[in-house]
Amino acid sequence: LVFQYDPRFGDAFWNSTKHSIMTYGFNVLTSWAIVCNVWYLPPMVKEEEEDAVHFADRVKAVIAARAGMSVLPWDGGLKRKKVKESFKEEQQKKYCQIV
Repeated sequence: LVFQYDPRFGDAFWNSTKHSIMTYGFNVLTSWAIVCNVWYLPPMVKEEEEDAVHFADRVKAVIAARAGMSVLPWDGGLKRKKVKESFKEEQQKKYCQIV
């Protein structure tokens, strides 16, 4: 399944670093609607020579393609942790090569 929320009438996402569960619940209950597109994808199976990380990346790419989104090389946990300087430097080097 792929879910893609449309925030025009109400935002379904909870930013727990900014809002308490009570505030989030109030916002959801008082929003006009929670609009969501749902797509059903065929089941995917891990290939024989594929490890769990590559399988997860392949599934993530299929989901992103169906939802019309970019595939990013990190997960949502990155927003909760301090980013290592080495990671920042690596991204800056990649950006400099593009420019």
